Amino acid sequence: MTFSHPAGQGSVLAIRAVILDYGDVISLPRDPAVLTEMAAILALSAYEFREAYDFFRHEYDRGSFSPDEYWTRIAEKAGVALTESDIPRLREADVRMWGRLNHTILKWAGQLRAAGFKTAVLSNMHSDMVEHIRANGAWATEFDCLTLSSAIGMAKPEAEIFHHCLNSLGVEPQQALFIDDREPNVEAARAVGIRGIVAPTPARLKENLKAIGFVPLPS
Repeated sequence: MTFSHPAGQGSVLAIRAVILDYGDVISLPRDPAVLTEMAAILALSAYEFREAYDFFRHEYDRGSFSPDEYWTRIAEKAGVALTESDIPRLREADVRMWGRLNHTILKWAGQLRAAGFKTAVLSNMHSDMVEHIRANGAWATEFDCLTLSSAIGMAKPEAEIFHHCLNSLGVEPQQALFIDDREPNVEAARAVGIRGIVAPTPARLKENLKAIGFVPLPS
């Protein structure tokens, strides 16, 4: 099953707000060419880089590490030395890697608002990416709220970040639909009473929305 909702939760007709993850939902998957570029800066294979990149990522996204601390820890874990220019290059590339937008999903978000739904972004996102979106993301101003982990010191799958988003939207858990590409995050949303859909692609999202009778669907 790639969609699920808590037992006893109300009808899909009760949904008043749709909450979207950013990475791999609003954004396209991370650009493999840029990932290879970052791995080369550290003289690592793509596999070695991904392993080090992901190891500290949750705490970085949560705001526990500054960008300099995060990249220094990655280098230390990988056993490589950074030059003075490496961290700025890695930071810029990391933002660029996640900066490509999925316009099918953004168009759908607009359709949702036109149909009367509130919309929100709820994402684990490090401070450089938060700054990039606030400076360059005109699309983001259309959403009713942005719940971005490093800006508030909490991150998925912690229950608190879902409650923060619900409070910002002014809706109850059973009135929200949460869409994420990762099952553990959807399970966490479900645990606080939010209906959840795992949607690694727009096609899968459309299929799973149909299965629960939700409209409008992505075009």
